[in-house]
Formats: sequence, structure tokens, C-alpha cells
Amino acid sequence: MPKIMKDTDILKKYYTQGYEDALADFSFSCSEGKTERWDRIVLTAANEKQAGAYLLQIEERRKQRRIPVGTLVDIVPDWKDERIGSGGATLNVIRHIIEKDGWEKFIKERILIIHSGGDSKRIPQYSACGKLFAPIPRILPGGFVSSTFDELLIIASGIPARIGTGIMIFPGDQQLLFNPLQIDLLSCDAAGLSIKAPAEEGAEHGVYLQGELSSDRRNNNVARFLHKLSVESLYEVGAVDQAGNVDIDTGCIWLGSKVAGAIARLIMSDSGIDEEKFGRYVNDRVRLNFYSDFVFPMSEAGSMEEYLGQTPENLMSDELVSCREEIWKTLNPFQISLVKVIPAKFIHFGTTHEMYDLFVRDIKEYEYLGWGNELSGKECGTVINSVISPGTVSSGDAFVENCVLEGESVIGRRAVLSNVDLSDDVVPDDMVLSGIILKDGRNVCRIYGRNDNPKEKSGGSLMGGTLADIILKWGIDRSAVWSDEDESIWDALIYPVTEDPNEAVKEALALYKIFSGDADRGEIERWLGLERTSMHLSFEESDVSALIHRKNRIKSQLKLNEFYRNIASGIDASEAIDGLFTNSVRDEIVQYTEKISDKADVESFPLNVRLYLTASDVCRRLNLEGEELPSALYEDKAYGAVCQCIIDETLKQFDFSSAGLQICCDEAVAELPVRVNFAGGPSDAAPYCLEHGGTMMNASVLLNGKKPVKAVIKKLEDGIWFKSENYDKAVRCSDLDEIRNCSNLQDPFALHKAVLMASGIIPIKDTGESLEEFCERIGGGFIIETRVDVPKGSGLGTSSILSAAVIRALDNFFGRTVSDDEIYAKVFLAEQLMGAGGGWQDQVGGLTNGIKFFTTQPGAYQKIEIEYPDPDNKILDMLDKRFVLIFSGQRRLARNVLREQMNQCIRNDKSVMHSMDLIQENCAVMRFYLLKGNIDEFANCLSRHFELLKSLDDGATNAFIDYIFDVCDDLIAGKSICGAGGGGFLQVVLKKGISKEDIRKRVADCFGDCGVEVWDCELC
Repeated sequence: MPKIMKDTDILKKYYTQGYEDALADFSFSCSEGKTERWDRIVLTAANEKQAGAYLLQIEERRKQRRIPVGTLVDIVPDWKDERIGSGGATLNVIRHIIEKDGWEKFIKERILIIHSGGDSKRIPQYSACGKLFAPIPRILPGGFVSSTFDELLIIASGIPARIGTGIMIFPGDQQLLFNPLQIDLLSCDAAGLSIKAPAEEGAEHGVYLQGELSSDRRNNNVARFLHKLSVESLYEVGAVDQAGNVDIDTGCIWLGSKVAGAIARLIMSDSGIDEEKFGRYVNDRVRLNFYSDFVFPMSEAGSMEEYLGQTPENLMSDELVSCREEIWKTLNPFQISLVKVIPAKFIHFGTTHEMYDLFVRDIKEYEYLGWGNELSGKECGTVINSVISPGTVSSGDAFVENCVLEGESVIGRRAVLSNVDLSDDVVPDDMVLSGIILKDGRNVCRIYGRNDNPKEKSGGSLMGGTLADIILKWGIDRSAVWSDEDESIWDALIYPVTEDPNEAVKEALALYKIFSGDADRGEIERWLGLERTSMHLSFEESDVSALIHRKNRIKSQLKLNEFYRNIASGIDASEAIDGLFTNSVRDEIVQYTEKISDKADVESFPLNVRLYLTASDVCRRLNLEGEELPSALYEDKAYGAVCQCIIDETLKQFDFSSAGLQICCDEAVAELPVRVNFAGGPSDAAPYCLEHGGTMMNASVLLNGKKPVKAVIKKLEDGIWFKSENYDKAVRCSDLDEIRNCSNLQDPFALHKAVLMASGIIPIKDTGESLEEFCERIGGGFIIETRVDVPKGSGLGTSSILSAAVIRALDNFFGRTVSDDEIYAKVFLAEQLMGAGGGWQDQVGGLTNGIKFFTTQPGAYQKIEIEYPDPDNKILDMLDKRFVLIFSGQRRLARNVLREQMNQCIRNDKSVMHSMDLIQENCAVMRFYLLKGNIDEFANCLSRHFELLKSLDDGATNAFIDYIFDVCDDLIAGKSICGAGGGGFLQVVLKKGISKEDIRKRVADCFGDCGVEVWDCELC
């Protein structure tokens, strides 16, 4: 039998689906797609300052495309910054719209008003930015932290399709869960949305008393509006149903255009807004309440006498009675309907401890809404948009938002941290730390208890003590704490103002010490001598733009931290970059790039390499070539870091001292063959091999019966000379620094210079010795002469093999005995000193005869393990009869091709890394068939290697190379390129029965004397 869900599970499923539907509607409304949207959204604010704070946060969302397209958003502060009540605020909104856009537009719009004024005294950490924009522990699509405002917009997004023109009013301090499909307000003059709740809960809220069914029998009329009656009274008036529930007012009221127009006419004359009428209704004395003053008159059974007796928001006065009489005459002809949204619920938090309970203690109950407490970094409880150091200690039940916690800070149990910077600080249990940035750039940290109510007077609880007790105990003058008659916690001048945000935290913790009774007279005097402010004044003087900038800066840092973690974990760098680009503007991405480079500067291999290349890729995406952040610069830095890693590790492995060095002969000569790489490349290339190890198979080759690579060292009286027969150039070095400058690959003698250092002849670092002193110490000078009888860019490994030849000749010249392993490593080192990169297989192929299968393990020093699967050269002779080298006539650019292949490996491109695995696997399979003497399967592996190389990089081949292979296709059993590809030599294994003369003739017939030709070669 299937498991039957509990009612709570069914409800959660329903709410989840309703929310997802609403989110989909909202996301679509923020796009260009055609849909029903609000024509106008209006936020009311307590004053001009709060309105400015709201505007900044709306503009930010507009840029992020989180406001419905085409919807106007107005922010309307209370008239003259007075307390005018929710009713006065509604009239003020109406005035604003009519004056701004005219009566005709007002009466034809679908308008959402969110009443969101108030100082947030009971939840002070949101006083500056507004409780409406307090965070909700949910990440919205695009990676944005949600807020009360965002949740209201989401849930309200389905309503415009189910209403006509008019005004929908939402309170701004709650999240309502319901499905808009339940409502149909097209035929209602006005409507109040209710949810079912126990009578005990109804005693704390407004309650609707159900009346008769409306004419269309869809909704009940409202008989009466009951405001905070006792449970007994609710039963007496018949508001409680058989299940013990009442219809609670959600605060969501619909006013059709007829009712909205009638309300508007209260403050209008024929010419528009009437200042006298408006001033009569909208002021601090009358302070109209929207629910009791505008909703009550439309109830079915309410009388005018009962209405006039409703408890006012301020004081009862003749002025208020007169206003109510006019409102009654205007609205009593209309009937307000009761729309029951079932199932539904609203989530409300009006105090810090309510917020804490929702977002920390009870958060698991709201997981179905996507709420979560692991929104960033370390598990400290519920953490939103905060950077937390690994050293932070927490019991795991704190609420942390928009914070930077560094060092080894300790967060007390049930603590609440908002907008603060901690550094090795200790936060007491049950305390709130709320940071504020003032307009002058200074900082304040307000500290108070999680259960404290700042509205209370001096005798109210504050951090476990009271202000009254502190004043009495230390004989503090009242004027030092209050500047006016209001002796409330909200207005108490107790919080020090500091230059530094962390200093503000430390002053707040010192203040806690005073209230906890642990301070002495000296600490009290010090505190009294500081410049101090209050919750109220710090709210009034707060710099909201700075707070928003701080929040975004932390978000950017978190984004970068996640990016660093992804890169370090080996995620495909393209995916990591996509995460950086999401919702980021160009300037922000440029800043990211600079920070990525800074991070790379201090990291070690391989993370530094990956970060540099990522910075290069970002520059390329932004098309920053030629600007301050060219992609080529960062790419070169990446490979510079690879080279340095190899250099540092190689220098640890061998003795590079030239002490005791003496010339021991007049001439030393080294001649070496070239090599052909059968399979495994480019797994030998750095940085891939450093991280993953490599697997290779190659063989040494004679060309035209000769070893084509030659190095000669000859003794001279003094000085160091370089000569290249290929370049037909010779040069005398002016000093040792000139030799150390070997990283210019355009220098024809870069290799000669690098090899002198890699071999340990010339110290890599300047020792202060001059060239003349060096020559005198070693017994004279010398010249290094080189010759390579192979076309440049052959793909036969000539550069590294020439380095090996020079090192071997130098060792003989100076009478040193050096192992092949050491030469392999020093050639690899020379390549890094030149900045050429590359791998280690070339020198192994040229320095050691025969067919070789060799591997390395991951590591900065590549210890090469060599296996000779054909020690007697029997298989080599079989293969040699069928092996052919074809020169393509094209010069290959190995560095460009190989670098792009390595770039993909550095990026951890999934497909490329898979191909690299297959390349090494294929190499091992080739070894298997070679051991069996199966040349045909060996040839198949050669062709498979070629296909895998092409999957790494299209530059491995080109149309002309493919054409050469195509014209020879019927003659060959296997084919591939030499080296990284793109030109140079091609290698083929002939079919059985095909002679080398057959393919030589085919190539000559097809290509004549254009440079494509078969070369005489011999595997050796």
C-alpha cells in the first residue's frame, strides 16, 4: 500500500506548488513576454529618507530585471513626514498618482499599494533599509537573496489577471501564502482576503464576521469587521465556526475602481486635488487607519454609531469624527465581500525574536518554501550573504546576515548579527549586533538583547539590565543619555560612533560589559566621554547607499570565494566563469578579473595557473584585448607559473653548483637522432603531466641514414660564443647576464643560453661573478656550435633533442658523467627557462634508442619510468619496413597548437580531459599490440591517436594535411601527425604488401616538387 501523506505534507505540497507557480508568473512578468501585470506598484514610506532608501533598492532590482517589465514603481513618503496612519497614507498615494499622471490614468490602472512605512523600532537592524527589504533565507533564481518585498511581488504576480481596474492593498510586514486561482474579484466593489485560523490567534488580529452571500454567490459579504476582540467575544458575536476557527483579516484589501474613485473624491474638487480637503483627512492629528476607518463603513451590519466609536489610531477628536462622518456617507453604499483563501497562511515577523524563531529555530518547517540555513560558507546557524573565516566558532544557532567574520571570532548562542565586521571578537549569548554606516562614513554598532523591545522606556530590559538601573547606579546625568523628553531605549544616546566598523563592534561589546554589571568606574567615564548616538539618530543619519554597496561587496566576495572553490575543486572553468558572469555588469567583471589575478599571485601551483588562465578567458569574453587587462598577459602569467613550478622543483633535485668546473678537452661532440611520437602526446606536456602524469610511446629515428641533431663544444682562449649553422649566425656574449636573459623565443640563441644554465654551467642566479672571472676560473672560454638537419617546425622534437645534445656535449667537455635521467630533467628545465613550455618525451626519444613506452606520476618533478618492450629490436625491424615519414611542406607552430591543448586541460574542460584519458589508454593498448608483434593493430592505434588529437584541438590538422592523407589512403593502415600537429612531418604505417617506393611515387605524382615528399627514415 502506498504511504498516505499527512495533512501537513499535503498542505506543504500545495503551498510549494502555489509558490512555484507564482514564481514562474513573476519571472515571466519580468521578461518581455506578454502577460497581465500590475500597471503600477506603490510603496509607502514613513518619510523622505526611508523613501530614498526604498528607491535605491528598487533601482537595483530594476537593473537586475527583478521588477515586472512596463510596471511603474512609485515610492510615496508620508505627507510632510508626519505620522498620518495607513488611511492617510492611502489618500496620499491617490493624491500622488492623480497629480503625477491624472485622474483618467488613475481610474484605469491596476494598482498594488504596499504599506511599508514605520521605523522598525521592534526590529532595529532593518530600520535603515526598511523592514520591507529585510532578507528572507531563500535564494531566488539568479542567486539573489530574497526579501519581504520580493516575496510580496512574487505572490501578488498572479492577481492582475483576476481583477479589473482598481487598487489592491498589501501590508508590508508579512508573507502571505495562497493561490491566486482561488480569487475572482472582477465583480466585487471591494473585498477583504481572509484565512482560517484558531480563535485564539484571531484575538490578536482583525477578524471578519461573515454576512450574506453576494449576488453572484461567489463570495460572502462582510457583516462586520472585528478588531482584536477576546476569544469569548468572538464566540459571542458568532465569528467562530464549528472547527473553532475564525476568518482572520490578512490585511489584503481590494478596492474596485468605483470604490477607489469614491475615496479619491474625498480629497478632490472639480479642478483636481483640493488642498483643504486633503489637509482635513491627512495629518498627524486625525491619523486615519485604513482598516478601521475605510473598511468598516462597507460592512453589511455595521452601524454609523458603532463606526464612530471605533478605537482611533491616535486620539478621538471632533476632527476625526467629522472625517468619519464623510467617509461613512461615501463608502457605506458599497459592500465589501469576504474572499476566503483556503488553504492559506501568512508568515509575519514584527520583532527580532519572531524573526529569529522563523529563520533559525523553526526554519526546517519552511524548507518547502526553499528556505535554507546554509546560504554561505560556514555552518553558524542561518547565514545570509556573509563571509565567515574557518576560525569562527559558533554553536550553530545564530542568525548572521551581511557580515564579515574574520580571525577566531566566537558567536554566542542564539545571537543575531547584521551588517557587522568581527575580528577575533566574542559575541555574548542572545545578543544582537547591528551595524550602521553613517552619512559621514563613520560607523555605529547597536547592541541589544534578542528579546528587548526598543519602544520601551528606560525601565525596559536592555542587554539583561535596564537604562534606569545604569543611570541610578553610576549617577549619570539624564541629559547625557537623552536629548529630549522621550526616555525610550530607541532614543537613548548610548552607542559610540567610530571611524572603523570593527572598532564599532568592540565599543558595542564594551557597552554590553557595562549593562552586564562587569564594568568599573573608569570604563563608565570612558564611555561617557565618547561621541554617542541612538538607534533613532543612527537610523536617521544612516547611509543606505553605503549599506547596499557593502552588501553587494560581500556578495561579490562570496561569488569569488565560490568561484575559487570551484576552480580549486577541478570544475570546468567555463562553468565557473559562467557563474561569475551571471547578473554581473561589465565593470564588476573587470574588478573580478583583477581580484582573480591578485589571488593567483599568492597561490601555488596548480591553482595559480588555473586562476591566471581564467582571468585571461574572462578578458577574452569581455573583448579586453589591448586594454589594461589583455588576455595574452594573463595567459603568459599562467605558463610563467608552470615554468617556475618546474624550475623550483628541478633545482631541488640536482647539484647545480659550478664549483670546481674545469674544461678538460679541446672539443666535445654529441650527435642524436630525432624521434617520432606514436601515441600518448600531449600527456607529457606541462602542466597536464604535473597534475595527472603522462603515458607515452615513441622511437628514435635516423633521417637519410644520419643522426640529424649535432652539438659541438670547442675550447677558446676566453669568452663564450654561440654559433648556429641553421641561422648562419655567431655571437659573442658580452656578460653572464646576457646569457641569463634566455626567455626571448625570437632570440636564435635562446636555447644555447638556457642550456648553459640548465646544465649548471652558468648559475641561474647572479653570483656577482663576471664573464671574464668565470672564464678564468674554468680554464678558458668556449663556443657552442649547433646544427639540425631537419626543417624547422618538423614535429620531430628537434628543439628538446638539440638541448639534450648540447648538455651531453657540455658534460663531456667538462669531464662530467651525468645520467640520462638527469639530462631528461635538465632539458625539461631548459624549456621552462626559455618559456617554451613543452614536455619531456622528445629528449627521451632522441637520447635513448629503440621503441620506448614510458610513464610519469603526478608531481612537479617528473620522474620518467622507461620500459623497452622490444629489447632485441625484432618488432622495430618489422615496423621499420612499413613506417614512413611524409613532410607536409608546412611549418607547424607547435607552441600555439600545444598551448591551446594545454589551455583546455588547465580549464578542466570535461570533453578534453576525457580525451586525455583515452589518449593514455590508447597508448597502453598500443603497447599491448606492439608486444604481440601485431603491426596492423598498432597502426589502428596510431590512427585512433590522431582522431583523439583532433578532438583536443582542430589545429592539430588542416585541410592540406587531410588531403595528403586522403590521396594516400588506399596505401596506409595507420596515420597520424608528428608532434602537436598543424604541419611538419606526417607519419604513416603502410598496409601489408605496400612498399615505401609505392607511397613515394604516389606522393611525387600528386604533389610534384611543391615540398611535400617522403623522407628516408630508419627507426633506430
